[in-house]
Amino acid sequence: MDEEQKIEEVKKTEDNSFKKMINVAVVIMLVFMIFIALYSFFFNMQEAISRLFETRYVALMNAIFDIVVIGIAVYLVKMFLTKNYP
Repeated sequence: MDEEQKIEEVKKTEDNSFKKMINVAVVIMLVFMIFIALYSFFFNMQEAISRLFETRYVALMNAIFDIVVIGIAVYLVKMFLTKNYP
């Protein structure tokens, strides 16, 4: 009976490790897709700013947008790094 319990435990750990690998793969794909979307959004927003504002304000608005993006990125990195994982 001890042998059967050990075999069941090994199967459970193998199942858990496979599920973790699948979860990690899905997360990596989602992060990659988010990165592509953010990259596209950033340059589209730069173009929108250049079309919406007068030429003398374009540099100022781009700088404000860049600071906002940097602030959000720093906040998210800080949030993820301070999160305690079980």
